[in-house]
Formats: sequence, C-alpha cells, structure tokens
Amino acid sequence: MAKLLIYTADDSLGDALERALRREGHFCNTVIEEESALTGLNAHGLSLVLLDDAPALPKVSEIRKWTTLPILLMSETGRLINISTPFQPDDLITKPIREEELILRVKNLCSKKDGNNLSTEVNTNKEGLFVDEDRYEIRLDGEIIDLTFREFELLKHLIQNPERVFDREQLLNLVWGFDYIGGPRTVDVHVRRIRSKIEAKGRNYIKTIRNVGYKFIKDEEG
Repeated sequence: MAKLLIYTADDSLGDALERALRREGHFCNTVIEEESALTGLNAHGLSLVLLDDAPALPKVSEIRKWTTLPILLMSETGRLINISTPFQPDDLITKPIREEELILRVKNLCSKKDGNNLSTEVNTNKEGLFVDEDRYEIRLDGEIIDLTFREFELLKHLIQNPERVFDREQLLNLVWGFDYIGGPRTVDVHVRRIRSKIEAKGRNYIKTIRNVGYKFIKDEEG
C-alpha cells in the first residue's frame, strides 16, 4: 500500500484512477489546482506523483522544482512527440489507460522509491550518515543528530540526491512549501546550523555552489 498524489484537471480520469488504485489498497489524493498540489506534495509518506500531461497543468520540469518524488506521466499518444528524451518523468503511460498496466507501473515505481528512500545509508569515504524516514532520525556514526523538522527535511533531500545541485528556491519549495513568505536566505541559515551538527572533525558533507545553492558531496573534494 502506498500514498499517491494524482494531479489532473480531468475529474473523470481522476475518479477512474482512484477507483483502480484503491482496489489495490493504495491511498489516493486527487488534486486539480496548483495550490492543492503543492500542499499534497509536502505530505509525509507520499510515494508517487501521477501527473496528467495536460496543457493547463505544470510540466514535469516544474514539478521537479517542488519534489524529488517519482513521477508517472499520463499522456495522450499524440502528445508523445512533445516529450523530450531522456525522459524527465520516471515513467510514462499512455491514454486510454489500461488498469493492469497502471497497477504494474505504480507498483514498480513505489518499490524503487521505498527501496531507495525509506532508510538511506550514505556510503562515502566519510561514512556515517544514516537516514531513517520512519523514525524521522538522521544518525552520524550511530549517534542521533538533534535536528529540527526543517533541518531534517533539508538534510534528507540533500542526502537522498547526492551530487545534485539545488538552488535556494528549489529547497524552499521542497522543505517550506511554495507559499512560504520568507526569503531564500532562510536556507542559508538552516544549512549553517546543519553543518555545525554534522561537519565536526574536519568532515565536509555539504558544498556551497557559489551564487546558486548547495549539494551533498559523496566523495572527498580537494
């Protein structure tokens, strides 16, 4: 069973998807407005986003600014020519959607997400960080790091996407939500606090990318 977000402007499509997926034991939340979608993307335990490839809805590249979750794109056959390669979504399904194919693709993506993210151990030459999402804990050399909720979410996103550079706006959207009224320097403050807790003894986990943002580094950089 997984928690799924369905983002579509087509009520009948949303209803059909919900019926099929709930029969498989999944919890589904269908949204049709951007504000509701942004709120849903920040829900704890969400495993997958099913995004309708409709002109009125955000593109995959825009959704990527808000979440690192797997995305299953639902597209008309005639619109496939507009989809660039390599795929921005994690998987693609064409309409009309066959229930058996939908269930299989959802199961596959949720399995990958759960296998990669529920408990993530970072294997670097500075080994020691371990993320446990179920317990909302991050450990360093076996010791639980005292983190606030925002610090946990921020560090988790960086750890689970090693070497990927996030700009400050992306991190604000991912951790604080699209409607957060504070400025991007909030990210800098939280990164400084995180560094003070995990980068003792000369360790270096988070690299500042000047005039851009931050990334989690896997290997020692000279």
